[in-house]
Amino acid sequence: MSKPKLERQDAVRPFIAAYLVDRPDERVSDRDLAMLDRINYAFGLVVDGRVSGDHWTSVDQLAELKRKKPELLTILSLGGWGAGGFSDACFTAEGRERFAQSAVELMLKYDFDGIDLDWEYPTIDSANIDARPEDKFTFTKMMRLLRAKFDALSLVTGRYYRLSMAIGCGHPRYAQIMEMEELGTFLDEINLMSYDMRHGTRYMTGHHANLYPNPADESDASGHMAVELIHGCGVPLEKIVLGAAFYGRGWTGVKPTAAGDGANGLHAPSSKFEVPGGDYKDMVREKIGLNGFTRYWDDTAKAAWLFDGSTFFSYEDPEALRAKGNYVRERGLGGLMYWEYNGDNEGELLTAVREAIDDKA
Repeated sequence: MSKPKLERQDAVRPFIAAYLVDRPDERVSDRDLAMLDRINYAFGLVVDGRVSGDHWTSVDQLAELKRKKPELLTILSLGGWGAGGFSDACFTAEGRERFAQSAVELMLKYDFDGIDLDWEYPTIDSANIDARPEDKFTFTKMMRLLRAKFDALSLVTGRYYRLSMAIGCGHPRYAQIMEMEELGTFLDEINLMSYDMRHGTRYMTGHHANLYPNPADESDASGHMAVELIHGCGVPLEKIVLGAAFYGRGWTGVKPTAAGDGANGLHAPSSKFEVPGGDYKDMVREKIGLNGFTRYWDDTAKAAWLFDGSTFFSYEDPEALRAKGNYVRERGLGGLMYWEYNGDNEGELLTAVREAIDDKA
């Protein structure tokens, strides 16, 4: 299968954003800071209807990072997988006001440049969070309220505050559970979580963060398909941010087929999914070319995998990240974000993305 034709777009240089998880010992190195344009700080939570960062332990480093690199944007990310409270907070006008005002207050307290909503996901309770059908509409109302508060605040401060959201990519329903066309008119970015695109009900091995689909795969989920879906909803390409995974996903009990890719474990049946693959740095230390694992490359999907004869790991390496960086630049997307900062190996993946986006790869 040939690659879909890319549409060249004249746009501002795409950005690179890292999701930085709050941990007591987590620090951004000067090496990585030089390559990053944004940091999405993860996560603020909804507690009793209000946005809270009381659990944070290392947020103060953001001020120092901005002193070192004044052009760096820091974004407050709210939610994450399994973080609830959104549906109840957004259900009424009073709840939305309480939520939005507390979010703005936390944003200002730590000098963030905007807010990124990671409600995973409106109308869906699969993460054991409260959900209701009305979430599709109350989500839009809440986001519009935040946008209005940001605009009013900008008149006072003379500073623009960015508003974005994260969306899953493994199934078209993730676009259908939101009023995507309307959201695309006033959000600054839509972050595509173009990873974890295979779930626990799938026992056939495959890629979890591939850029393109492989026709031999039972699933057509891919980063490109997600871009096309969201763009097809009317969202401009320059507002779409492609996602990258700095970690792997695994299967065990894999039964390789006799011929084709399946002989190397790809698109083969397994006995168990959800085997932790570890961060990329862990895979470099323990798996890639080690302990019986061989690295393979799918040039159609632009994705790498490891296989030792019975265990399969899907992951992203520098070659895959260069492909994604080139795609972002050539399509004129807003940028590339990755989950998460701590997963890299001595800046290896970040360097690959930076060079590709800057057209130096």
